[in-house]
Amino acid sequence: MSTRLWRTGLLVVPLLLAGCASADATPGGASAASASAADQAQPSDTAAMVCGDDVVGDVSRALALAAPPATHSTWEDQLFTCEYSLPMGPLVLSVKQSSDPVAAGEYFDGRQTELAGTAALGLGERAFTTPTGTVVVVKDAMTLTVDATSLPEEFGDNGQRRGAFAYEVASIVLGCWTGHE
Repeated sequence: MSTRLWRTGLLVVPLLLAGCASADATPGGASAASASAADQAQPSDTAAMVCGDDVVGDVSRALALAAPPATHSTWEDQLFTCEYSLPMGPLVLSVKQSSDPVAAGEYFDGRQTELAGTAALGLGERAFTTPTGTVVVVKDAMTLTVDATSLPEEFGDNGQRRGAFAYEVASIVLGCWTGHE
């Protein structure tokens, strides 16, 4: 593991411990979004968490923003998408709710096929990153995508790199999901 990624991991731990305290998660956490997820007219609370106050607050703290960023969300074809309007550009988080873990794995595999140059990560049940700043993680019947590709390669006072930031945000979300199982 590179020194920079290791340092990023150290920064994530306090955020995970501080965040997600008041999130309104579905009882049973991400695993509760299984069999009926594909038929839901609205995203589960677990999926919507990516646009909730706790994750928005953690992203804001990670970037040392003066105020939380504005967000805009959509729900279509069992895909909840939340776009963060950051000062340095948009960050897009999405959660695909599948009918079960097998279907989630198939969706994950499809994402890996469509994105170039993927490398495995140690997050969730399976995860990968791309050289352009996307992280995809599957956990239970949910597939999280953190797309930082529209951010500059390096930004902020501390020289944050978009790939490391995508990893940090994915870790924040997974911490919220795991904390509510």
